[in-house]
Amino acid sequence: MRILFNKYKNIFFFFLVTTFIIYGNTLRNKYALDDDYVTVTNFPVKGKEYFPNNVLVSKGIKGIPKIWKSRYATDNESSFDYRPVTTSSFAIEYAVFGQNPFMSHLINIILYFLCIWLLFCVLFKLFEAYKFNFILSFLVAFVFLVHPIHTEVVASIKCRDELFAFLFPLISLWYCLIFHQKPTIKNTILILFFLLLGILSKRSAIIFIAITPLCFIFYRELKIKIILYFSGLVSVLVTLNSLIRTNFLIEKSIRIFYHFENPLYTEPLNFGGKIIVGLKTFGFYIKFLLFPFPFRFYYGGNTLDMSTSIDFYLIIGLLFLVIGVVYYLKSKNKLFLFSFLLFLGSIFPFVNFLTPVAGVVGERLVFQASMGFCLMLMTILLPFMPIIQEFKLKQFTTKPFIYTLPILIICVLYIWGRNSQWYNKLSLFEHDISYTENSAKANSMLANEYFEMLTGLSPEKKYSSEVLIQKALKHYNAAVSADSSFYTAYNNAGVIFYSNLNDISTAKHYFSLATHHKKKYAQAYENIGNCYKREGNAKEAFKYYKLAIESKNKHYSGYTSLLGLLMDKKQYAISAKVSQMALTIFPGDYYLLIYLANSYLLGNEKEKAFTVFDEAYLINPTNELRQFLDKEKLKNN
Repeated sequence: MRILFNKYKNIFFFFLVTTFIIYGNTLRNKYALDDDYVTVTNFPVKGKEYFPNNVLVSKGIKGIPKIWKSRYATDNESSFDYRPVTTSSFAIEYAVFGQNPFMSHLINIILYFLCIWLLFCVLFKLFEAYKFNFILSFLVAFVFLVHPIHTEVVASIKCRDELFAFLFPLISLWYCLIFHQKPTIKNTILILFFLLLGILSKRSAIIFIAITPLCFIFYRELKIKIILYFSGLVSVLVTLNSLIRTNFLIEKSIRIFYHFENPLYTEPLNFGGKIIVGLKTFGFYIKFLLFPFPFRFYYGGNTLDMSTSIDFYLIIGLLFLVIGVVYYLKSKNKLFLFSFLLFLGSIFPFVNFLTPVAGVVGERLVFQASMGFCLMLMTILLPFMPIIQEFKLKQFTTKPFIYTLPILIICVLYIWGRNSQWYNKLSLFEHDISYTENSAKANSMLANEYFEMLTGLSPEKKYSSEVLIQKALKHYNAAVSADSSFYTAYNNAGVIFYSNLNDISTAKHYFSLATHHKKKYAQAYENIGNCYKREGNAKEAFKYYKLAIESKNKHYSGYTSLLGLLMDKKQYAISAKVSQMALTIFPGDYYLLIYLANSYLLGNEKEKAFTVFDEAYLINPTNELRQFLDKEKLKNN
C-alpha cells in the first residue's frame, strides 16, 4: 500500500480534497438521529443535576473495559448487538475532545476518505494483471465517493459502525491479496486482526468472509493449500469472535420488534411470499441506487407493499436480475459476473428474505453492497472509457468524462443539501416528514422532539409552547392513525393533555389506550394514577401506582409516586414497607432512604428514623440534612 501511495499521491490527495469538498459542510452539524445511543450528546444545563446519556462513553478510556462487557446501545426496552470497537472509539474521542460534534463529524469524514482510498488500492491490487486496472479502480472509487446514497453513513455520527465495518475488512482483504504472493505468519495475523475488528464494529462485516473467496475464485489461482488455509482462517475467526462474546459480554440481547418497524414481524410469510417481498425490497434498492430520492430518516412498514401482490418494485427487481443474466450470457464478461455476484451477495442479507429487517430498508444497509453496484456500473461503461494508467486532470476533461459532469454537479449539490438537513434531529425530521407522513414511527419521532422541547429536555427554542403543543399532538395522532397499536404515542399525547392542557379526562383516555395496546406499560399506569391523584381519588391512584410497580419492578418513579401518595394520606406504616421493598431493588438510593426515614419519623419510630437518616447522610452529606438531624436530635433529647 505504501508503494501505491508513493506512486499515486496525487490520487490520494484528490480523494481527500474531494471528500472534504462534498462532506465538509457536515462539520457545522450537531448531534442528530441515534447519536445518543453511541456517545454523550446531552450537554449539562446550568442549575440542573447532570447525568450523561451514555455513561460508559462519558468515562472515557476508563470506560472501555466495561464497554467490552456491554451491549453497544440500550434504551428503556431493548439492548442491541455487540459493537465494542465502535463504542470504544467514541470513548477515546470523548476522553480527548469531550462533547464535540465537530470532531465526531471530522472523524467520520476522514474514515470515509480512508474507505475510498482503500477501495481504490484493493481494486488496483485485485486487477493488477489487467491493463484497465488503474482507470477501473479509480472510477469505481470515485463513483462510490460521490454517490448520494452514502450521505447518511457520513453525516450520521452513529454510522461510524458502518464505516468501520467496511474499512477494517477492506484492510483484511488487502492483506489476503498480499498473502497470496507472500504467505507469512505476519500477514495471517493481520488478516484475522482487521476482519475481527470489522465484525466487532458491526456484524455486517461478516459479508467479507464471502467476498474474499469470491475475489480469489475470479482473480487468483486457487490451490488446495489456499482453500484449506482460508477455511482454517474462517474457523479461527469464528472461534475468536465466539470466545470474545462468551467471555467478555455479560449483558443479554433484548430486542422487541414491532409491526410499524416491519409488518413481517407480526405477519410472517411463507417461502413464496418471502421471495416476492425479497424481490420488492431488492427492486427498491435498485431504484434507490439509480435514483436516490427521496431520502428519509426512517423508512419502516409503510415504505413498501409487504404483500405478495405485483408492484413497481417487484418488476424492477425481476428486470434487473433478468437483464443482468442476459447481459452476461451474451457478453461472457467475467468482470461483470464478478461485480454482479458481489452486489447480489452483499445486499442479500438486507432484502427481508432470511429475516425481517428493522425499518424494512435503509440507506446505510446498502453501503457495502454499493461497492459491487459501482463496480458493475463501471464494468458496463469500461468499453467506452480510454485506458489511462496515470492520473492527470486534463485526461478527465475530455469525452466521455465531460458528459458526466452535469450528473456529478447534481450529485454534489444533492449531497450538500442532504448534509444540511442532518444538522440536528429537528431539522432532519421536519424536512423528511412530508415523505414519511404515513409512517407511525416517523411521526412519533418528530412528535417526541416537540415534546422534549415542550418539557425542557431539549435545548431547542424554535417554537412557543402553544405551537409545540399543537405540533406534538398533530404528529402523535398521525402516528396512531398509521398504527393504532403505537402505545408510546398514546402515552406521550396523554402527558401533554395532563401537564400542559390540564385536561385530565382526555389524558386518562389516552393513557388507557396505551395500556390497552401494551398490558405491562408501567409508565402509562403511573400516569393514570397521577390523573386519579389530581382528581382526589386516592383509592384508584393507589391501584394504578401498584399496577405500575407490578408491570415493571424496576420502575423507580412508580415507587416514588406511590410513596408520595401514602405520605400525603399519612399511611406511614405502609409507606415504610413500600420504601423497604423499593430499597431491595434500588439499594442505597438516597431519596428512598429519605422516604423510609420520614415514614418512621412521622410514624413515631424516631430511633429507626435517625438510623436511616444517618445512612442517607453518609450517601449524600448535605448541610440541610445535617442541620435537620441536629435540630431533631436536640429536640428529642
